[in-house]
Amino acid sequence: MDILKSLNPIFQLRRLYDWTLKWADHPNSIVFLGLLSAVEGIFFPVPVDPFLLAMGASKPKKAILFALVATLTSVLGGAIGYALGFWFWEATSHIFYTYVFAPDKFQLVIDKFNDNAFLAIFLAGFTPIPYKVFAIASGVAKISLFDFVFGSLLGRSLRFMIFGVSLYLWGPTIRNYIEKNFDRLTILLGVMATAVIAYIKLA
Repeated sequence: MDILKSLNPIFQLRRLYDWTLKWADHPNSIVFLGLLSAVEGIFFPVPVDPFLLAMGASKPKKAILFALVATLTSVLGGAIGYALGFWFWEATSHIFYTYVFAPDKFQLVIDKFNDNAFLAIFLAGFTPIPYKVFAIASGVAKISLFDFVFGSLLGRSLRFMIFGVSLYLWGPTIRNYIEKNFDRLTILLGVMATAVIAYIKLA
């Protein structure tokens, strides 16, 4: 029973991936991709990667365009999160602490900005670390807006363009591989995220 409970998040992600496949061929899928990417940088708990993969695998020749849209709208959403942290944190902090992230995790991010704010933002944009926490924390810590935007653009573009270029070149093959090995890939990403978070805590 405990094993089934531990695997429940994997099943949920599998359902999410299957759901995104249904949206991939929708006429307004690119608009949905942009909206999802933007709100993921503020509060939405679901990463945009499964939707980007589904869209790119469905239309490989547009995969790079999809990755570009995801990058720009994600950074735009992150900038809104930055603004919320910069100007409205006192009024909204209780909402985020209740529904989006825990205070201890948020404080950990704030502390990391004292070491290297640009590197922290880049890692948040590139790795499975929740980008929204770093976006809002950047505003609260009042780090340089240039560092935030540049670090976000660099991290997000590298992350999404790896998907975009790979799907452009090998779209159908990658889609088949993902569908056959989805559970293993999900576990691998979870291990990677845990390793990165552990590194940040110990650094």
